[in-house]
Amino acid sequence: MAFDAEATMSKKPRSLGEIIDGFGLTRTHYLALTLVVLGGLFEVFEQLILSALGPSLETALGIDASGLALLSTVSLLAIVAGGIGGGLVADIFGRRSLLSVSLGIYCLGSVLSALAPNSVVLGITRVVTGLGVGGEIAVGLTYLSELTPTKFRGVFVSLFNTISAGIGIFLAYIYALVIIGPFASAVDAGADAWRWAFGLLGVPAVLIVFFRRYLPETPAHLLSRGKIQETNEALTRLSTGRLRIHSGDEIQSFVGRDTAAASESAQHDETRGQALRSVLTKPLRRRTIALGVTAFLAWGAQFSVVLLMPQILVGRGYSVQGSVTFTMLQNVGGLIGCLIASYGGFAIPRRTVVTAGAVLSALGVAAFALFANGDVLILVLGFVFQIFILIVNTTIWTWAPELFPTRVRGFGTAVIVNVGFVGGALLPLIASALLQHVGASWVFGSVAVMYVGLAVAAVFVPETHRVPLEVLHGSGRRTDSPA
Repeated sequence: MAFDAEATMSKKPRSLGEIIDGFGLTRTHYLALTLVVLGGLFEVFEQLILSALGPSLETALGIDASGLALLSTVSLLAIVAGGIGGGLVADIFGRRSLLSVSLGIYCLGSVLSALAPNSVVLGITRVVTGLGVGGEIAVGLTYLSELTPTKFRGVFVSLFNTISAGIGIFLAYIYALVIIGPFASAVDAGADAWRWAFGLLGVPAVLIVFFRRYLPETPAHLLSRGKIQETNEALTRLSTGRLRIHSGDEIQSFVGRDTAAASESAQHDETRGQALRSVLTKPLRRRTIALGVTAFLAWGAQFSVVLLMPQILVGRGYSVQGSVTFTMLQNVGGLIGCLIASYGGFAIPRRTVVTAGAVLSALGVAAFALFANGDVLILVLGFVFQIFILIVNTTIWTWAPELFPTRVRGFGTAVIVNVGFVGGALLPLIASALLQHVGASWVFGSVAVMYVGLAVAAVFVPETHRVPLEVLHGSGRRTDSPA
């Protein structure tokens, strides 16, 4: 009798990934994306607010370019600590709860920053803020990657950066200009306008903490903890597009023992401690190191330029508000870069996007260093450069959670993202020293070298584009070869 492949496949139990893929996109997916992205938007404000307020902080607290870079470094190192800790906790207790906790910590730090009497206390309050920001970013990426069907996974995860960073970069400078300009005049803030800029950022985020109570936990995490009933509840909320299930509502039985046996999320072949160590041992070590180096250089290059650009322009004779305005307009290019990366997340392999974007970034920063003389060229070349760097960064964000199995996805993603923030913390210190001692051209030259190194590192990261997470990390595919 002939072998009936179709009949055999029909009897095979569906994995969790196949079940989620079968839902397509529902209202719950869009609401989850909205709430996660809004939280990320406020936190991008917090990351960039030091750059936008740099001249004001120098006037009020005597913080020069080196002091500003040090303050940024302290904040970013706190982001690293918050991200690594948040990733660990999220793998044990869940993604959803960490999103609200991290955002609450961020709110507290933002309000405390507004009350800081001097630069030392401001540094301490930025540590509190950074702890919240770090947990939010890594867990947000993990949450969206596990909640979204394979076909749309790259788009949804990249939209986190597209909206929060691409739009956030632009809005952060508008926000700073409004606060230190018209708003400061309206409330007679004077030299304390920067305090309002910090303090007001803590207000709207409280609403997101409230609304996030209605987000479902990811079915992948619930299944990894053996919670079948809770997994079915989360899947019911996804399939029906409802954020809440009321008493008496029917919970559909999508998942049972057969599904758990066929799903990567439910496989427990290692203890929790071994799983955490596995990101730096085979088969995950190569991808962790390669994408970690890529993120380190990408974040370091971006923060070096974004943080120091207003000071560079002031050094060329522009006013404080003029330098912030130029930087804001340049960063509109970042939104376009994020949008291109979102399309790339759907249609183009990750490695291709990152390597091509890195090479173009190196050429872009070299062009800025050589030819950005006068208002038009400063705006145009800065605009183009921002397109390229946000293509790279957004794709790295999309790539990171895809490289790790469910049991360590939060931790692995946190390692990649926060190794990037270490680069963002340390490399601007070198850039600021170059700016003060040998000039802006050396800053741009060092950034170009970072992007060349980034392109080389990305070659060693496995390709994950449009491959289901179950396939990438199932029991039959625990290798480090490109998918």
